[in-house]
Amino acid sequence: MAVDPREQEGAAPRWRLLALAILILLLTMAVLAVLWQVPRLLPGVYGQTSNAALSATPDATPTPAIEEPTITALYSSVNDPARAVSFHLEAEVPPDRQVSEVLLWYDTERGHEVSQIAVPLSHTVTVSYQLDAELEGLTRTLTTTQELDYWWLVQDTTGETIRAGGTAVLGPRLVAMTAAPAPEPTPIDFTWAMSETEHFRFYYVPGTAAERDRFELGPVAEGSLAQIEPVLDAYLEGQMSIYLVPRVFWQGGAAYGDKEQLISYLDRNYTAVETWSYFTHEGTHALAQDILQPKENGGGPDGVLVEGLAVWASGGHYGYEPIDEWAAVVAASDEYLPLADLRAGPFYDFQHETSYLESGSFVQYLVERYGLERLKALYGQATKDAEHDEELVQSLYGKGYAELEAEWLDYLAGLEPSEEQAELWRLQVRIFDLMRRYETELDPDARLLPSTAPPEWVSDTLKVFLDRVDAPVNLVLETALIAAQERTRAGDLSGAEALLDEVEAALDAGGELVGPSLAARRQILDALAAQDRVILRADADAYRAGVAPNSELARAEAIAERLAPPLRSYEQELVRLDLSDDGLGARGVVLVHAGAAGEGFAEDGRLFAVEFVRTGGRWLMSSRDPAQPDLFPPPAGADSSALPD
Repeated sequence: MAVDPREQEGAAPRWRLLALAILILLLTMAVLAVLWQVPRLLPGVYGQTSNAALSATPDATPTPAIEEPTITALYSSVNDPARAVSFHLEAEVPPDRQVSEVLLWYDTERGHEVSQIAVPLSHTVTVSYQLDAELEGLTRTLTTTQELDYWWLVQDTTGETIRAGGTAVLGPRLVAMTAAPAPEPTPIDFTWAMSETEHFRFYYVPGTAAERDRFELGPVAEGSLAQIEPVLDAYLEGQMSIYLVPRVFWQGGAAYGDKEQLISYLDRNYTAVETWSYFTHEGTHALAQDILQPKENGGGPDGVLVEGLAVWASGGHYGYEPIDEWAAVVAASDEYLPLADLRAGPFYDFQHETSYLESGSFVQYLVERYGLERLKALYGQATKDAEHDEELVQSLYGKGYAELEAEWLDYLAGLEPSEEQAELWRLQVRIFDLMRRYETELDPDARLLPSTAPPEWVSDTLKVFLDRVDAPVNLVLETALIAAQERTRAGDLSGAEALLDEVEAALDAGGELVGPSLAARRQILDALAAQDRVILRADADAYRAGVAPNSELARAEAIAERLAPPLRSYEQELVRLDLSDDGLGARGVVLVHAGAAGEGFAEDGRLFAVEFVRTGGRWLMSSRDPAQPDLFPPPAGADSSALPD
């Protein structure tokens, strides 16, 4: 075979190129092998590279199993054109358990019924619920803004629960549909609840402070009776009936025939009269019914004798008071009311405290100078007929009313009341005059005094005495009136006067809270209302923001405990409040009104002492502890003459 020399010359370069490519590939593989081994040979120079970092698909880190029910997602959505609000929940429980119950609450009348949402037995759950406002209405209870509060509760098969909530912001169409709750009508079949002691039958409204304190009220009433019986030398046979109503009316007490009494009993009693004083005063009226003697033409003692006897036997009008010293202050002033005018009446149209004080001091003088038996004879035979009663007093005392009044005034003129006693008297008159003005202008139902005893009341009267006003201006002014009384008793007369100045200015302004103390009270009231909402919806972050950071209330455990109950309703009614002199602190008492889903709530109807601090222009709650009502028997052995000057 013949060979072409040109083909031999072209083949050589191709083999050389192939050999060069193979050499380069071998060298590259060798370099890569060395580089791969270097980190293992020199671990101090090169950090270890994890297999996960070199893996194209990293291994997933295992998620630890949860140990308690957990809400993983919570939100709401609003469809304003459709007038609908949707609430959404995602939750899970430990893998060895299942979700057993899911509850939803939202702040409307319908939402307060609490919906139980059907869910499959699983350790995870995803739920949505739509509120159709066209179908169920939108009557809200606590909020008047665009916000609507709600909460979800998840319970697992061990009974452990988790509750959390939020707020939906309503659109203009939904806001326009919002309605306020209608006032509850007076029950047609209303029946007084009753408890009794040896000498008393107490009738009260179920669910009120009187029911809560019924076992403590009995000993106070019995102690008050034991205080006045020896004073009057009259002893009760059988029982008295006392009707305790949860609102203030007049000064808080009234007596009817057949030994029936009507007494204000509520935690926010802005008369600030202690309960034992009501029992002694009205109890005296009841005992005095046995002193009355039958008369052909009817009639009875006049107001001077009726109220004078009760003030004297009780040791004072609103508690133990320096009756004669205060009467001496009045007798030396232009405020003195001649007894002839008081006796002619109408007795109850005169300045209340002055007429009662003068009457009490006059009766006290007659008893101490001429004896109790003559006074009881005068009381029992008086008819309110001027001619008859003048003859009666002449026959019993050997002189007429004018001469007895002159003797009494001479006695008062010989007394030397202190300046503090005079100031206390003027302050008491001012407090109660302002209180009655407040009633007339901002609590007019308090000026109703039924002519018939409670068993004969019709539904309209019942409604008045079962309800009370709760607007912010009422709460602010009522707690200010109570604080003024408490400051007076503590001897802080200038502080009491300053408070009364603010109350008077607010009334002059038609209820506008113009003073700094009243404005601070309103701010605290608003802070309480905001806290009520966050407690209802179990909003831990919002709750924490409303309490003092370093207080016991801010601890995680305390917050979890406070927000745990599945509440359907929650309100802290402010019943006492006073501010520190520097305006940076406040102390008060709240009454809790609350209900829980499917069960009772231990705090409902209970009192709590609270404190607040002002920080950064905001009032934060700094403490909250259970409190007891101020319910004490009359101080044993006390009398008006023993009071310090």
